[in-house]
Amino acid sequence: MKPQKKRLGIELLEGRDVPASFGVAWTDSRHLTLSFVPDGTNAYGEVSDLTTKLDAMMPRNVWRSTILRAAQAWAQGANINFGLVGDGGQDFGVAGANQGDGRFGDIRVGGLAMAGDALGEGVPPDPVLSGTLSGDVFFNTSHTFTSKELYSVALHEIGHALGMAPSVKRNSVMFNQFRGNNHLSGGDLVALRSLYGYRGPDAAEGPRGNGAFTRATPVEVPSSFKGKTPLITYGELYSRTDVDYIAFKNLVGYAGQVTLRVQTAGVSLMTPRLKVYDAQHKLVGEVLGTNPEGDSIQFTIPQTVDGATYFLRIDAAPKAVARIGRYGVAITFDGIKQDDSGGLTLAQILAGPYDAIKSSDLLDLFEHPDLALYNQDDGSDDHGGGADDLPGRTGPLALARFTATGSLTNATDVDFYRIRSGQASSGLAVTLVATVRTLGPNGVAPIVEVQDQNGNVLPIEILANGNGTYTVQAKGIQPETEYLLKVSGGSTGNYALDAAFRGQPVVLQTFASGSVSSGQPASYKLYVARTQLFGFTLAATGPAGAAVNVTIKDSQGVSVFTLTALAGQTISGLSAFLAPGEYTVAVTSVGAADPVTFALKGDVVSDPMGPRPDNTKLAPLYPDPNNPGGYLYPNGTPTLIPFLWVLL
Repeated sequence: MKPQKKRLGIELLEGRDVPASFGVAWTDSRHLTLSFVPDGTNAYGEVSDLTTKLDAMMPRNVWRSTILRAAQAWAQGANINFGLVGDGGQDFGVAGANQGDGRFGDIRVGGLAMAGDALGEGVPPDPVLSGTLSGDVFFNTSHTFTSKELYSVALHEIGHALGMAPSVKRNSVMFNQFRGNNHLSGGDLVALRSLYGYRGPDAAEGPRGNGAFTRATPVEVPSSFKGKTPLITYGELYSRTDVDYIAFKNLVGYAGQVTLRVQTAGVSLMTPRLKVYDAQHKLVGEVLGTNPEGDSIQFTIPQTVDGATYFLRIDAAPKAVARIGRYGVAITFDGIKQDDSGGLTLAQILAGPYDAIKSSDLLDLFEHPDLALYNQDDGSDDHGGGADDLPGRTGPLALARFTATGSLTNATDVDFYRIRSGQASSGLAVTLVATVRTLGPNGVAPIVEVQDQNGNVLPIEILANGNGTYTVQAKGIQPETEYLLKVSGGSTGNYALDAAFRGQPVVLQTFASGSVSSGQPASYKLYVARTQLFGFTLAATGPAGAAVNVTIKDSQGVSVFTLTALAGQTISGLSAFLAPGEYTVAVTSVGAADPVTFALKGDVVSDPMGPRPDNTKLAPLYPDPNNPGGYLYPNGTPTLIPFLWVLL
């Protein structure tokens, strides 16, 4: 059978909601992390040189703070936090979870020498194709940036890292041509909140808020607590003027030293201030954070009053640039022997995604973290009738999003959750996408099943399965209807669940399909008008031992990408950044004379921000003279999409 001609560039990326493009949110946006990769980190055959090149353009503290300010601009507009963490220098795209990999940040920032048509590239969240490359941002280190220009490009690329699509609005920071936009437009905020919802008071605020002594949030104390481990609590400053009061009661019979710690380092970019008061609301002491990348501050009360109440007042430091974000609090009774945390440091517990678990579970994190199980249900939700109701976080489109933290206590344990789809008038929800992922330190990799409200199992499509993440989609979802999610795993451990109703299902483009045999390969041309990073899946069907190979070569005949799938396999891979130009794609059979059927699918997994519109020397290739902003390829095809696949 002759391979069928498949053409890329039929529809606008802006109009799509697929993981390989845009419109998909991070699983847990409240606990995102960001890291700057060290120079020398491998990125698909190239090495990152971000630090060396930007150091030559401006002081390091200037370019780092510029990029972090751009991240914070997005974070303060919706239900998002960025915590800055270290980066171990592992290869970009190395196998691992797309969120929560402790070796580096969820969003990794690097630099590569790119073609002149791009100032930067951003990869949106992608459970299907991108893996740990999800959210990664690259700056074109061949370009000389000013700090103002760097900020604009960082806003654009971090927007892509959050799943924001390109915009046709010239005042949007997501407009693909560089215009120096440095403020989120109203349209940018609407699109952002449709993915992540509004930032609002955290659970500790209560119905009246906790902005005064009389409304202070009490620290929950486990019944078995003896003071041998720190008391832990979490909070969030949700506006630039928000102030939180937290109250704790000293142990009965204890009058020794108590150390109070507030940490935003690795949690958010907010710079905190802590004031400590006694039971009569008299100021005991104050400490200010100074690190604009997130800080950890502490104050020690040298001698306390037995059983007395103390108050913590937490807000942003007076001169802080970032005044909004999440924080963790630790209260340590220094005069009592402290138990070893079993491998987890106090900083890790304060930074980790543990604010949704009970105080007794937090105690377990210190005493025996490898055995700790979160939010155990004692079998109460092992059937649909006992399902836990999850409240939805709803954005302007009323496409609700749901999260939960739970555990499986044995090989036969299951957990049921009940969720409800949004209103049809606010955007018909036709697809449910659900993800379960392992949650350490005692994690399990479960699976999730979708049922209707009567317990009937719905057909699902598996989008991702591996590296501790399992993502499925169920189509044909009805508005204003209840559905059940069944989590099971066959082992013991903790997990995080995220579910969202979306307006469109996940669909990967078919680039090429057909059959090939020995001596009868299939050949294609790939035209790239702007620098792109592609994600591919290759499926092969044929006799045992047969395989299909796809190789992409540039105009000089140099191989820039190769992927091989055995018969019966579907594998995925990421290309290098393909610079503008003409490429030859060869699909060949391996190890069999009989025909082997193949399907090559995928999408672009990055979107470049272009140069200034007046710089014609750096313009993309193949401009369409009759359609500004469009492309006209050598075979005569006009399109608005900056790449085209053609059968030879």
